[in-house]
Amino acid sequence: MSELIHLMEGAVVLYKRDRSGRWQARLKMADKSWKRVSTGEADAKQAAKVALKLHYEAEFKREHKLPESTRRFGLIADAVVADLKAKLDAGEGKAVYTDYISCIENYLKPYFRKYNVDSVDGKLLKQFEKWRVEKMGKEPVHSTITTHNSALNRIFDYAADHGWVARTALPVPNNKGKKSEPRPAFTMAEYKTLTAKLPAWVNEARTEKSKYMRELLRDYVLVLANTGMRHGTESMNLKWRNIDWHIKNKEKHLRMFVNGKTGPRHLIARHNTADYLKRIQQRFSDLAKLDFDKLLKEKVDQYVFRLRDGTQSGNLHQTFEQLLRDTDLLVGAGDQKRTLYSLRHSYATFQLQAGIGIHDLAKQMGTSVQMIEQHYSKLVPELIADKLAGPKYEKKKKKKD
Repeated sequence: MSELIHLMEGAVVLYKRDRSGRWQARLKMADKSWKRVSTGEADAKQAAKVALKLHYEAEFKREHKLPESTRRFGLIADAVVADLKAKLDAGEGKAVYTDYISCIENYLKPYFRKYNVDSVDGKLLKQFEKWRVEKMGKEPVHSTITTHNSALNRIFDYAADHGWVARTALPVPNNKGKKSEPRPAFTMAEYKTLTAKLPAWVNEARTEKSKYMRELLRDYVLVLANTGMRHGTESMNLKWRNIDWHIKNKEKHLRMFVNGKTGPRHLIARHNTADYLKRIQQRFSDLAKLDFDKLLKEKVDQYVFRLRDGTQSGNLHQTFEQLLRDTDLLVGAGDQKRTLYSLRHSYATFQLQAGIGIHDLAKQMGTSVQMIEQHYSKLVPELIADKLAGPKYEKKKKKKD
């Protein structure tokens, strides 16, 4: 190590590391600890200017009760993600934590990673919003922005709790967004066309792997459309042990326990759902030997929606898109592409048409009454037009004299 250069009565010390041509500096912080920084300068006078500037900035922050040290946004984001994952693994986390993790990894970290957390201001947030639209290829809906803001605020809170940023300096994220619209649902005629095509479509697969994907998709589509559960977290985490019979008035109802976006809940499947589950069961030798009722009683700890080799696939949405293309049903109302989520919206439409009340439907689907009313209330009068109109009476003909 080179000779030491002491400045500010020893509060700033310049030195060089072995085989380094640039000066390093040690700054004495208010809590008596030392902060090491690189001046980036080979000239001692220039290095002294940089070090003194950093020292004065630290003094200014101390006097104004601002944090003396900062951390990179990316490092704090990693810590927040680790904390969220730990809570989920311990069974203490909320379902929405999965959405926060996805948001941080796919949007917040890629954009803000290189910045210090205390340099993220309103101007930078506006630049991020423009970048997000470009990355998504569309304007995000209000609910998506709310999720992003919640994830961002968790990172800000973590930084503030550790003294890396002053709470008074934190920017307020914009909460405006495009009004959310559900993916287009299928009409009953379209749904019948889709499901009628499925058996032949499975057999038309060119490879064994493709056939296995298609046979799984067939039952996956039918289960989603007959339960209203969410594609993704709710459906792919469903295990056989989460399914049982609910007995009411001596009648058996298939009940499923799911845990997704809005937390855990029970839902009641339509009666024919049992047939689709039995078909899945028969594809696995260890399950096929059991009677279906026995299977449910055994509380088997295996995922329901698996390929024949026992693995789960993350490509069901792509296979479903191919099915929609092959049946000419990919595009729905408003020129919107249909997705697996369209089956959930179809379920809601069919249930309302059958006379299920909005409050009951909201509880079944794990959503709010307000959300049901927002997306479907305009449809209700048309769906139950026959009930609202009442019986039709024919006018009596006058008798001729």
